[in-house]
Amino acid sequence: MSVDKVAANYFYQDDGDKIKLNWFLYEYANVMFSTIEEDRGLAAYRKKHGRENIVFFCVYFSKRMRLSITNLQRNLATALVMEASYVHEFYPNNTAAQIQKLLKAATAAWEEQARACRNCPNQCVYDGFERTDMFDNLEQTGWPTP
Repeated sequence: MSVDKVAANYFYQDDGDKIKLNWFLYEYANVMFSTIEEDRGLAAYRKKHGRENIVFFCVYFSKRMRLSITNLQRNLATALVMEASYVHEFYPNNTAAQIQKLLKAATAAWEEQARACRNCPNQCVYDGFERTDMFDNLEQTGWPTP
């Protein structure tokens, strides 16, 4: 696994926030950052916004997914929803084309994350509110996060 681009501590403030869903969102934000970083169609976006801004966008977008994930878990929805408004709220002056490119990257990142988690015993999406020690393990091992 590569060095994380998005720090884990963006996803918890105290021990009560160290839950599996927040861990999943942390991992998703990192996959999303990598997807944006590698997407040729987003070169102008990367140049305009810079690394730190993109990190904050990935954190914001992944946290906005929380409601959609919860609705899916509780059978209140039949599919995961990624709204263009999530991008527009963060970048209100983006063009429609740019919003679609970012949504495409977010969807690709989601699919990659879902594949990676498919055989994981932690089942972070399904047991989302269960406390996890994975954040603490990062701190103890000194995993290099920004």
